[in-house]
Amino acid sequence: MQLDWTPLQALPFEVLEDGQVVIIRPKFLSPRWKWLQKRLGRPNFRVKLDAKGALIWGLCDGHHSIQAICDQVREAHGEDHTTERTAWFIRELYQGGFVK
Repeated sequence: MQLDWTPLQALPFEVLEDGQVVIIRPKFLSPRWKWLQKRLGRPNFRVKLDAKGALIWGLCDGHHSIQAICDQVREAHGEDHTTERTAWFIRELYQGGFVK
């Protein structure tokens, strides 16, 4: 994953009263399964993020590069949070369809 890539949120989310971020992800992303999703009682997953995840999610706005996100996370959470860890988390968001 290139550090100059600028991730953009691809799914809706909610910010709860306590500041916690919850991403709303459909159980099926493929259009051919939309018919089944409409029949489910709960068609979405609700993914709750911790403070670091919420910070990273908020910076995935299409304007911050991965390198800039890594720098801001390191400033906010100290040296123990490495660039590799942040880039890995963003890659997982990408592979899960959370960011594009």
